[in-house]
Amino acid sequence: MKKITLLFAAFFAAFLLQACHGNNSDGDDDTTASVIDTTKSTNIVIGKDDALFITQVAEGCLAEIKIGLLAKQKGTDKRVKNMGAIMVKDLTKGKARLEMLAHSKNITLPTAIDSVDEKSIAELAKKSGKDFDHAYLDKTRDDYKKAMVLFQATAKNAFDPQIKQFASRNILTIQRHLDLIDAVHGSMKSISPLQH
Repeated sequence: MKKITLLFAAFFAAFLLQACHGNNSDGDDDTTASVIDTTKSTNIVIGKDDALFITQVAEGCLAEIKIGLLAKQKGTDKRVKNMGAIMVKDLTKGKARLEMLAHSKNITLPTAIDSVDEKSIAELAKKSGKDFDHAYLDKTRDDYKKAMVLFQATAKNAFDPQIKQFASRNILTIQRHLDLIDAVHGSMKSISPLQH
């Protein structure tokens, strides 16, 4: 009985948090996106912040896969090449899980990288040698630090329990990747320190 009461209290707190969260700048107070699932003839209601998280992560996966492929191709140091391969492998698996989750929530995922990421990837692609290795480590570390903040916030604040669980489960992967970046950097004495 105590577990049921705690579960109800947690659900109610999450409901209140979602109701108070996510005001739009245009004055529209609607914080949910209602999606009709025509295959089941039911409405799936997803919070706008939850849906935004899914689309942001999808864009991030596309960008980081492309960056990882660049590292495999252009990296001078073998550790950078190997790190790129690991990132591509892990992110491809993560993207597949994200696609299943998005499909279950009727969220349409982006199929292209946004223009800001495309521009930064193009700048990275212009570099070569040790300059590329250093820039790759800097960019990847910066991207993963931003991802960590996003995933931690979603794991704490998401209304949808499956989206919250997805965020929670992937925090360890993000931390593992950050640790890998630091380890690669630490083992490459010829590369100047990452910016913090």
